[in-house]
Amino acid sequence: MKKAMRVLFFIAATTFFISCSSSKTATNLTPTARDLAGKWTISDIAVNVPSGFQVTNVFDEAPYADFKGSTWDLIRNGNGSFTLGNGTKENIYWSIYGKGDNAQFQFKKLNGQKARNVEEGYRLALGPISSNSFIAKSAINTGTDSTGSITYTFTRQ
Repeated sequence: MKKAMRVLFFIAATTFFISCSSSKTATNLTPTARDLAGKWTISDIAVNVPSGFQVTNVFDEAPYADFKGSTWDLIRNGNGSFTLGNGTKENIYWSIYGKGDNAQFQFKKLNGQKARNVEEGYRLALGPISSNSFIAKSAINTGTDSTGSITYTFTRQ
């Protein structure tokens, strides 16, 4: 009888501690490749630049407006692609640079080359990340004393 009571007490205590323990929520995740892997759509773009300054192309590809609605396929092994609304597709190699609040989403356009042979790429500061969305912010050199930015909101498909 004592043994049965100990087992029941142990099960109850374990259940209590498991239910009360903190767990990582689905919002405000620590940026990892695992969290960003998947299919995404840029659902919103916010531009913050000094008045009179115009952003022509982003990522040496197209005007920023062309990226709204673009789809991004981020494979966990670092390979991936993005496709603009007009059908233009670019293969990329992506990763996360840094940790915590300083984490950045970085990618290289491959243009038919291997990732190790591509020296130039792009880095965007990562903002809040959840299981269904994340924010990536690109700094813009405006040529003045101030800087601008473009903020992309990615939504999981």
